[in-house]
Amino acid sequence: MNCVEHCPGPPVTTRVTPRNAFTLGNMRLAAVVVGCAAIAVLTGGCSLLAPAAPAVVPTFPATTTTPAPVVPVKAGLPTRCKDLLNGQQLDAVIGLPLSAVVRTVLGQPSPSVGLTGRITCSYGIPSPSGGYALQLNAETYRDDAAAAARTPVNVDALRTPGVNPIPITIGPTTAMYLPLPDGPFLIASTGIYAVSVTLGPTSFTPDKAPAAAAAVAAMVLTRMRGGTAASAVSP
Repeated sequence: MNCVEHCPGPPVTTRVTPRNAFTLGNMRLAAVVVGCAAIAVLTGGCSLLAPAAPAVVPTFPATTTTPAPVVPVKAGLPTRCKDLLNGQQLDAVIGLPLSAVVRTVLGQPSPSVGLTGRITCSYGIPSPSGGYALQLNAETYRDDAAAAARTPVNVDALRTPGVNPIPITIGPTTAMYLPLPDGPFLIASTGIYAVSVTLGPTSFTPDKAPAAAAAVAAMVLTRMRGGTAASAVSP
């Protein structure tokens, strides 16, 4: 019999794999993918690579700053205006660059009123009439009573009709301020020290002149006493 189409031959083995079936390798890969997806949902990312080593942030030792030593100021009356007032501090307080031009005059003692020393400091370029933008007199006296007596004497000598003295508190002392037409005037004393400040008539506006004069007086009294700055300045 000639078998071409119907003769039985060796059995043929056919292997059918359903489309939804997984091999062992596919199952392992699926497990990794599912686990990675879960991590991505929780942390926002996933990598199949080994995690990189964390970055090392260098640290530096904390630096310490040693404050500059405070040099005490010797009490008394200096012989130079630059030793009586710090120029930069003066300019900053009054808001005018006056310390660049200063004239120093040393006065003579006057035993009759208990005056033992005086220094006059004139700041700025003098006007045609000879006035200055700022002029101060710093004085020392024989005792507290002699220094305190100078305030009413000077106020009475300078008072003009219609101008009354205005008390201004400067730290522990009370100054007297006179808004004179020729320029505001302030005088104060503490202990054996006294200071008077005269401002030019156009150096400051009337509302700012009292505070400017009081600030200068406070700095001068502080320097002569060799203590801390007087803080409270109020009318």
